[in-house]
Amino acid sequence: MATSNPYYVVFVEFTLKPNVSKTDAKELLVQNAAISFENEPGCYRFDVVETYTDEAHFILYEIYRDENAFSEHLKTKHYQKFDAVSEQFFKGKRIRLGGLASGA
Repeated sequence: MATSNPYYVVFVEFTLKPNVSKTDAKELLVQNAAISFENEPGCYRFDVVETYTDEAHFILYEIYRDENAFSEHLKTKHYQKFDAVSEQFFKGKRIRLGGLASGA
């Protein structure tokens, strides 16, 4: 869904499977974030937030140049590997898409 907003924002909420190491899951998320931010010129921000509730154990906050840059992110080898491995750790994920309402 294209927008007139110059930045494309992605929130991904992850919920851990029972009996999975939260430390290992966090390491997987942080590694994916670092590789994305360092190697993708269209990725402007990629934060991993550890929540204090069980509704979602982690939230990814990502900002891309535009929707196309996010689409390219989904095609990278490191994302494909992350997506496959993440199924071992998480029982669900919820994705929300948007644009920055203020700031730059």
